[in-house]
Amino acid sequence: MKFNHKLMMVSAAVLLGTSPIVGSVQATTVQAAKKSSTNKSASKKGTIQFSHNAYVYDKNGKRLKKYMGDAKYTKIVKGISVKYSGKKTINGKLYYAIGNGAFVKAGNVGYVDGKKVTTTTSTAQVTATIKRNAYIYDANGKTNKKKIKKNTKVTVDQLIYIGSKLYYRISGQSNQFIKSANVASTSTTLKPVNSKPTQKPSKPTDATVITLSRNAYIYDGQGNTSKKLVKKGQQVTVDQLQYIGSKLYYRINDSNYPGKDQWIKKSNVGVVIGTQLKPANSQPTADANSTLITLGRDSHVYDAQGVAQATNTFPKGYTARVTELRYIWVAADNKAELFYALQSDKNGFIKDDDVSALSGAKLSPVNTPQSAQEAITVATVTDKSDLQTALNQDAAVKSSDTYKLAAKSLRDAYDTASAAAGQVNGSQTATVSQVKDALAKLTTAKSALNGKKVTVVDLNNLTMAEASQIVQLAASANNVDASAVQFSNNNTILTISGTNGFQQTLNVADYATTAK
Repeated sequence: MKFNHKLMMVSAAVLLGTSPIVGSVQATTVQAAKKSSTNKSASKKGTIQFSHNAYVYDKNGKRLKKYMGDAKYTKIVKGISVKYSGKKTINGKLYYAIGNGAFVKAGNVGYVDGKKVTTTTSTAQVTATIKRNAYIYDANGKTNKKKIKKNTKVTVDQLIYIGSKLYYRISGQSNQFIKSANVASTSTTLKPVNSKPTQKPSKPTDATVITLSRNAYIYDGQGNTSKKLVKKGQQVTVDQLQYIGSKLYYRINDSNYPGKDQWIKKSNVGVVIGTQLKPANSQPTADANSTLITLGRDSHVYDAQGVAQATNTFPKGYTARVTELRYIWVAADNKAELFYALQSDKNGFIKDDDVSALSGAKLSPVNTPQSAQEAITVATVTDKSDLQTALNQDAAVKSSDTYKLAAKSLRDAYDTASAAAGQVNGSQTATVSQVKDALAKLTTAKSALNGKKVTVVDLNNLTMAEASQIVQLAASANNVDASAVQFSNNNTILTISGTNGFQQTLNVADYATTAK
């Protein structure tokens, strides 16, 4: 089909779904950002058509998870036409505003107001000559250390502030920049497409103003960060210094950084001018219920089998929080040795022999050397004999009043323990420790069974109190509400009424006895 340059106007809701491609549109490159001294959207309105599938972004260049109330509208298919209300440069890239605070990358646009987009620069092709070896940076001012050599000529198409420094954007590359300080000359002078960010604090000079000595994240009052970065050299007004955990933080109070509960680590601060703040709280003391170990030598982290993890080591002097002290049978040494369990790694252990100092709560071993050995020793038939005896009693247990009249939760707990014990007993690889654990759990579950008939004077002449006790017992044993159980015919017939209208008649003698 031949493309019709007269663009079709449709609603945004239709465009952002799975609309068919309007015409056969070849991939094109959008025109580079025009010269501008601000980052505000131009007021021009019109229609754009996409030469590529395009995602929808917010005003900060972050992809939207939903647009117009639905995730499916966050992707516009190739060939679709939409209205735009202006342009905006975000992080050095040109975007079209499509309404409701949403933007699309100009690089995905093939036609603007019916005219095909071609690649140009604000002043045609501009050649820059590199005067010293220069790193290539991304739109956030970060580099992967790739260099352009001295005296190389590079084509650029934009001059932009990233932080407080000017960069040239390499033509044809949306996310590659070189510092203008590394450029000797250009064939044509370019003007910055945005304004230099202010570094001046927004508070009076008698306030406290910090200068960052390195790039620093902003944290909340709990010490959590969303990775929002304040660049090295930036000046920020602060109004409080306090401990969050064991570290000192300054609280931001600066209109250049709007928001509440924003903090910067004191360790990232260089110069402090104005009022010198003192900590508003005391440094927290170590938790008396926690335990810290300090390593006396470079040490491996071990797994639960006492095997050293070659790629996981800590240096001498390292301090770690631990949760327990236990014996682990080390096959390589053929003996049980003491290890500390790391709080930061549920499968990580530090050998007690590697620890030079301990502070906080003193720990006692949670097991014995014998139990550590049993944890790796495969059980024999003899080792399983007590467990087998307990399992042989299973049928008798389940036919007893103790089981049948116990609450359903207790019967379920016994059934679970019995089934698990059966699996361990039948396993050819079960360890002595697993056998003992299965037997202990089965014994505990059996002991918890507390079913017992209600003792009455005369089954044929129940008192109201006796009938009430029987109702409660029947309800618990059958896992129904007491309101569903009732007596009739002078307390001689006991029934359970189901929600579907079905009635189950119960034998009163199953729940009551005259024996004392």
